[in-house]
Amino acid sequence: MNLIDRYVTEVGKHLPLVKGRKDIEKELRSTLEDMLEDRAQKAGRAADEAMEIELLKEYGSPQEVAATYNPQPYLIGPRMFPFFLMVLKIVTTVITIVLLVLTGIKIATMSPMAGPEFAKAIGEGLLGVVSSVIAAFGNIVLVFAILERFVPAAKFKLDEEKKWDPASLKVEPEPNEVKIWEPILAIVFTFIALSIFNYNPQLIGIYTVSGDKWSIVPVLTEAFFRWLPWINIGWIAEIILNGMLLRTGHWNMSTRIFSIGIKIFQIVIGYFLLIGPYILAVTPKSLLASGIFDADAAQTLGTMAQSGVRGLIGLIILITIIDVIKAVYKLITQQSPANA
Repeated sequence: MNLIDRYVTEVGKHLPLVKGRKDIEKELRSTLEDMLEDRAQKAGRAADEAMEIELLKEYGSPQEVAATYNPQPYLIGPRMFPFFLMVLKIVTTVITIVLLVLTGIKIATMSPMAGPEFAKAIGEGLLGVVSSVIAAFGNIVLVFAILERFVPAAKFKLDEEKKWDPASLKVEPEPNEVKIWEPILAIVFTFIALSIFNYNPQLIGIYTVSGDKWSIVPVLTEAFFRWLPWINIGWIAEIILNGMLLRTGHWNMSTRIFSIGIKIFQIVIGYFLLIGPYILAVTPKSLLASGIFDADAAQTLGTMAQSGVRGLIGLIILITIIDVIKAVYKLITQQSPANA
């Protein structure tokens, strides 16, 4: 292997691109060989190693040359950064509010506490907020870093860069157009759901304290977790669908059919959750064991919780069926921009 081959190989090692790397290496090798040939002709002698060294020294180090093919190596580029900030603010705000409310409820339902116990409960609640926000931040960064590399930057042009024309008010909205923030939020929240239910299920529960000892009353039964792998398939399919929508920027026949398939799959899972064993572990017995409620209250609240969950699952199934009907109607009546 001559010096030019070694040089091109070294440049290739520093290229962040997977797709197109071979083409860049081929083009660079051809350019260097042509330059070396020109030098040899001007010098009136055959190219030798000294001439190669001189040429490569003038051309620049492999790292510098590789950088010219990736002048802006951002983790999250400037085009996508405003959307990243918007999603980050929404998600962190929602998580903070929800966890603070849960902490307040947990403290309010505890037995009377001394000052140190109260301070400890507050501290642990705030620590939970911070850790959850950090975890959400990491998930959001991961999602946007992936989008940065697979979604065209043109999809993330800021509205401020466009000159507003009053005539645009006459333009009817495109029924198949996808608002860019919708699939982004869907992907982020789906990632969070996957993370919590699969890796942090202990966060889903009712927290109680007796003296200095904390305990958790689980709210989900083993029956739910037996169905979790199938629920995960639906969530992963949703991430893939929203990734496709980000790339295309609009609904087309393939994405609508894929969406209908996902919803039908979710309806089937919901049906089995509805007719199967209880997925909610909040029962009269567990509430009574917590020591917070008396027998009558535990019986009433436990029955209401079980009925409420089944009612909620039934409502979600009904809404999903309506969504399927609407999607089928749009598939039949609307033609995608790609096929227009």
